[in-house]
Amino acid sequence: MTETMIDVAAHLDAPVERIWPLLAEADGVRRWYAFDGAELDPVPGGAVVFRWREHGDYRGVVERVVPGSLLALRCSLFPGAEPEPGSATLVEFHVEPDGDGARVRIVETGFAALNCTEEEQRLRARENSEGWRAALELLRGLVEDGDDTR
Repeated sequence: MTETMIDVAAHLDAPVERIWPLLAEADGVRRWYAFDGAELDPVPGGAVVFRWREHGDYRGVVERVVPGSLLALRCSLFPGAEPEPGSATLVEFHVEPDGDGARVRIVETGFAALNCTEEEQRLRARENSEGWRAALELLRGLVEDGDDTR
């Protein structure tokens, strides 16, 4: 991670075909990330909502999709707000075959363009970096324990 970009990755012992639905379908995202609900229309321009009781609803829009490989979302960093310039970052989920499993990489950019102080930009990047690392571990546990098939 730099102060304006997050780049975290992990090898998961599962094929891309098992991981992709957990990244690109609302039911899958609820299982490892947005625990209190998710809406996700995985087409360019599609609406995104991630819910957490303790944090609120975070809105986004799908920017780009390469099925089985890339899902790019523009997501608001403020609960209830639309993903507009100055209040949103770009989150990219990359997945590719890697040996007997797959490599999942999450890249988040746009912190330097947020309408807040540089200190707040760094804080948001740091918090999100920690969050994405934890989320990747939850995703790993879900697929490697075989719990993703329910």
